[in-house]
Amino acid sequence: MSRSYKKHPRVKDKNNKGMKKYANKKVRHTKDIPNGKAYKKVFESWDICDYCWIWTWKEAIDAYNQAPADSWIRKHFETLEKYLIYWEKCVRRK
Repeated sequence: MSRSYKKHPRVKDKNNKGMKKYANKKVRHTKDIPNGKAYKKVFESWDICDYCWIWTWKEAIDAYNQAPADSWIRKHFETLEKYLIYWEKCVRRK
């Protein structure tokens, strides 16, 4: 098994079906679209899925320690170690 990690650890928004549907609807309901590839100018493709942020190890620990007892973090992850495994799954592993 490979032991590779992401070169630039980031969290990205997954393919958002809702934004794709919205973009498709906007293109379909536009009346003045010339022939060819001009439909691409109606809705910019990078607006569909362009959300990315850096989530550091220290920020993950601080978020867990500052979370109240009834928050979703404490309900889903009983210990800090389990939360850091979740962090590695989201950020570091391929």
